[in-house]
This record gives sequence, structure tokens and C-alpha cells, in this order.
Amino acid sequence: MDLAEALRHLPARLEEAAGHLVRALGEAADDPGPRLAALVCLARVHRARYARDGDPAALDAAYDAYGRARRLIPRDEEAFGELLPEWGDVLLDRARHADGRAFASTAVRVLRESRAAVPQSDPRASHRLLRLAAGLRLRHSYEGDLVDLREAEYLLELAARPGHRPLERALAWREHGDVQQEIHAHTRAADRLDRAADSYRRAWRAALEADPDERRSSGTAVRLAARVQELRGEVLERLARPRAALDAYRAALELRGRLDPPEDDLPAAIAAVAVLQERIRVLEEAL
Repeated sequence: MDLAEALRHLPARLEEAAGHLVRALGEAADDPGPRLAALVCLARVHRARYARDGDPAALDAAYDAYGRARRLIPRDEEAFGELLPEWGDVLLDRARHADGRAFASTAVRVLRESRAAVPQSDPRASHRLLRLAAGLRLRHSYEGDLVDLREAEYLLELAARPGHRPLERALAWREHGDVQQEIHAHTRAADRLDRAADSYRRAWRAALEADPDERRSSGTAVRLAARVQELRGEVLERLARPRAALDAYRAALELRGRLDPPEDDLPAAIAAVAVLQERIRVLEEAL
């Protein structure tokens, strides 16, 4: 098991790691502790295989291993609550594939258990709320039930409450804005676009409050702040507020100017800047 744990970090040797774990499971047939550790490690090996190959079959294998592990843990043990977020992430990834509709409701159920396993005051609560909201939005994309979006909206408001890390609050407000637009697609209520614009504004402000290491030129926070200003600009254009949209696009362009994208992302970064510059040019000419 120790060897497999080391090998799972080497993409070329994941099959070897899985083989060691299968043997460990055979040798620990009557010992729940080692079996649990081996099954969790095996699930992580299959997740690494999916990250390497993109094969949904690896997610199926990870899902099975997590399910077998779960049956070995009493519900009141801390390990039970720690297992659920990983299992839920596997189900979310599986549900996003073309044949994944059948996994969406299972993902929501597991992620709901994951959220319930920690109190709202726990530092891990925000992330679990975000993942459950993602599961509900994914299920809505399959089923079209507005109830899923309304629950996701509520969960994201909880995740965005003061007390959580600024970057987590920024992510929650960004997704809250996306949900407002998704609800607007159902109801056509203009106030939903107003709410979306406000959510993106809140996301921008929270992202700029992030820790210094998250605000560096290559940091997630700056990239997120730029993106939500772009989204805010798009919504404000739909609301026929060109001056406000122009301000949002200019802020996004300024933030993108701080970024130092990796070489493999450089073409996309250049294209994003070009799109922003064109939107600014069009709005300036119209005013």
C-alpha cells in the first residue's frame, strides 16, 4: 500500500499502483482498516488515470472503489465525512460526460451528505456548499427543474457569507451570478439580470480582497476578478446600460493587464484581450 501511494503520483505507473492495491485488498480480506485505506487509495489511482487519459471508465472504477470504502465506515466517524467530497467530485465528473445523466442525482445525494457532515461554521463548509450547488446546476441542465436552481441560489448565498475566505466568497458570488442568468432563462424576469450584475460586482470585490499570494500576477484571484467584470459587462449590455458596461470592460482589461499567463495559455489570453478591446471600442463609438 505504501508503494502504491507513492506510485499514484507517477502517471506512467498508475496501472502498477492499482495492481499492488488489488493484492493488498486480497491480503487484508478480514481487516477493515487496511481494506478501507487500500480502497481509498485505489479510488485516487483511478482518478489520476482519468486526469491522465480522460477515460470515463476510470471514473466508474473510482466510483466503485469509493462505494466499497463507504460501506466500511460507520456514518458517525470523521472518515465518513472526509470520503464524501472526493466521491462527490468523481460523480460530478462522471455526470458531465455525454452518457452521464444517470449519475447527476447520485452526485447531488452524495454531495448533500457531504455538506451535512460538517457544521456551517467549519472552514470546509464553503467548498462543500459550492460543490453541492454545482451538482444541482448540473442536474438542472439534464432535468430542467427550476427547484434545483433555486436551491443552488440559496446554497451559494450561504457560501458567500462573511467569515469565509475571500476567494471562496468570490467563487460563490460568481456562480450566484451565473445562476441568476439561468433562472432568467426560465422566468424572463429582468430583476434576475440586475441580481446577476450585482453578484458579479460582489465577486469582483471579494476577489480583490484575497490573500497576497492569490493576487499575484499569475494568481487565481486576479483572473477571477477580470472574468467576473467581463460577465458583468455582458449583463449590463443586455440591460441597455452601455456606460456601466464600458466601465466593467475597462476594469476587466486593466486586470488582465496584470496577468502573466503561462505559455500554453497565451493564445487564449491574447484572444480574450482582443475581444475586450473590441467591445470597448464599439461602446465608446456608440456613446
